[in-house]
Amino acid sequence: MPLVIISGQRGGAGATTVVSNLAASLQNAGEQTLSIDLHPDNQLCLHFGVSQECISGWAQAIATGADWKQCAFQASDGRRVLPFGELAPYQFKRFREVLMSSIKSIADTFALRQDEWVLIDMPVDRQQALSDNLISECYQAIYALADFSFYVAHPDLGTYRLLKQAALNGETLADKQLYLLNEVDTNSALSLDIELLLKAEFAAQVLPASIHRDTAVPEAAAYMTAVNTYMPSSQASSDYHSLALWCLGRLGEDAENA
Repeated sequence: MPLVIISGQRGGAGATTVVSNLAASLQNAGEQTLSIDLHPDNQLCLHFGVSQECISGWAQAIATGADWKQCAFQASDGRRVLPFGELAPYQFKRFREVLMSSIKSIADTFALRQDEWVLIDMPVDRQQALSDNLISECYQAIYALADFSFYVAHPDLGTYRLLKQAALNGETLADKQLYLLNEVDTNSALSLDIELLLKAEFAAQVLPASIHRDTAVPEAAAYMTAVNTYMPSSQASSDYHSLALWCLGRLGEDAENA
């Protein structure tokens, strides 16, 4: 069970969109995928064609004692998604009480499915979603299970300053944690220059594959589908294909070195 965690370096970086489209590219490469939404805003399922009126999900299931396995949906292209679901305020206390044991149960269940990639849409640590220490502790424990963790970031001065300051403070990403540059603007010399600068100065921490800004991406999201289904010939579709191939190749390298 290859496990990939995808989170934004900061809010609005596009991590949810990356989860959806990477899953689609892995499916196109012949892999089975399941995407799990850990965001309380419950937005990931919309990229899989699930109606916004649907409130079921794994979090709601464990809070009400229902079977979370019955909450998964399958998109028309074969991708599967396990939504977070909608939690009423009165359900949150119960969700918090059973979260740790439920996360373990979910992890144990998917560990048995060796033929399936699991992609996790992880909230940004600084967001309100993780302000509860217990929930934050549970979510952080998932990182130890991951084959890769991608932090989605824009190629802008803010990203460069954050990485530079972290380097000056002696802070580096752990093994198998990498930055993924999203929305590289080919019409902006600054965007392209910062992309090159980040990959040159932080080569060990930045993925070689980048996702370029492409109007096909938000259009695909509006149609509740993946970009390689909506516009297979688009730049973004090619970018996600390259990212999927990198994941498959890296996983093979790790298996050989194990």
